Amino acid sequence: MTRSFRWAWLLLVLVGVVAVLPAQQSDAQRARTAAFRAKAVPFEPGFRVFLVPDMEGMGSTVDSREVLAGNEGAAYRDRSSPDYWERYRGLLTEEVNATIAGARSAGAASFVVNEGHGGNLFANVLPWDLDTAAILVRGFPKPLVMTTGIDSTFGTLMFTGAHANAGSAGVMAHTYAFDRFTVNGMVLNEVGINALIAGEMGVSVSLVSGDDVLIAETREMLGDGFVGIVTKRAVGRAAAITYSPAKVRAMLREGAAEAVRRERAGQIPPFTLQKPYRVELTMRRSYPQEMIDGVAALSEFSLERTGDRTFVLVTDSAREMGYLLDAIESVVIR
Repeated sequence: MTRSFRWAWLLLVLVGVVAVLPAQQSDAQRARTAAFRAKAVPFEPGFRVFLVPDMEGMGSTVDSREVLAGNEGAAYRDRSSPDYWERYRGLLTEEVNATIAGARSAGAASFVVNEGHGGNLFANVLPWDLDTAAILVRGFPKPLVMTTGIDSTFGTLMFTGAHANAGSAGVMAHTYAFDRFTVNGMVLNEVGINALIAGEMGVSVSLVSGDDVLIAETREMLGDGFVGIVTKRAVGRAAAITYSPAKVRAMLREGAAEAVRRERAGQIPPFTLQKPYRVELTMRRSYPQEMIDGVAALSEFSLERTGDRTFVLVTDSAREMGYLLDAIESVVIR
């Protein structure tokens, strides 16, 4: 990428960001929001992999106490077992490293890891144990939450440890802060939502790992192109038939190599939907009314409240969907 191309690309990013900034903000607020949303990860040459690790779908996890630190908000303070969570942080990092190793073996040269798990406020991967070639995006808030930092220079998007949709039979199944999230009438899980954001940039999803429920429902959304790694078979929301962590890492290495080969062969199309997007969301029934009212008060988005806990957003920008997700997470995580 030449210097002039990099500057032209950055200008396009800034123009896109400004286009979806709220008119209600002051000029100073708009400038701060634009700067926040335009932050980019350093460009690196070669085939680029954007990796989003979550924890609920990783090998062996079956209970929230294994994936939460207890600092995510008042509702989570008694839902952590620190000894288990610390151990699973290590296993999470090893899963990420295995995926990077597999992708590298097939020719990938650049890696960005964006913390996709809200536990510990999106800071679970152990930086000191992470593959040294990876750039790490961690912490909260982040403009696009799971896909913060992705752009059209990436060759592929991969999800590890992902979980099934809210209301499904998957282990610890949920969808961000929602009981239901649809775009143009299609129910999307977290992988699907972020696949749409990436797809708008021309980036497709090549690998997804998680329980059998997650893999099956994601195939219904994205098709059969991606490599699916079944880390465990859900028995219920808090039980699973699961493989050993070592076997899961071996599957991830092999799967990531195959995913890169498919991408480089042009076999996986980006996930796209018809514009404008009609986004319909239902907030979790477990949230107190003050949180629902906090979402209704997000004046920077043209949200239409259609019921006590239901909202509609109509937009031509999947990126705006991501900005809305970050704003809602800021309301419910505190």
